[in-house]
Amino acid sequence: MPTKTDVINTALRRIQVLSADEPADADMVAYAGELLDGVFAEVNEVQGMGFTWTLDATPAAARLPLAYLLAVEVAPHYGRPAEPRSRAMGRLRAYAFPDDRTDSRDLDADGVISDAEAEAGKRAAYF
Repeated sequence: MPTKTDVINTALRRIQVLSADEPADADMVAYAGELLDGVFAEVNEVQGMGFTWTLDATPAAARLPLAYLLAVEVAPHYGRPAEPRSRAMGRLRAYAFPDDRTDSRDLDADGVISDAEAEAGKRAAYF
């Protein structure tokens, strides 16, 4: 499982402050670590994501979305461009709230969407 430092290194590489084989120094880890703690508290308490894991045991699937959100926050400090915060937050929200809806196009519930069902779904989406 990725650790807090792994998430920080990934974020700093995302904004090209670190090279692929270079670890963050102590100052970078301290600065980005404070921001990461704040971002993690925000997504848990304000955004309602309610993660039960800690930053020292980040699930592998959450590493990139969390690192990309941290990269957005830390980029101005280093004078680097970053993607919009909404895009980075969207990636993390996609991890936190997966789309588990059933496909409504499967009209006969046989687990297969036929061509006729796909066409009916397209017509229904239009109206």
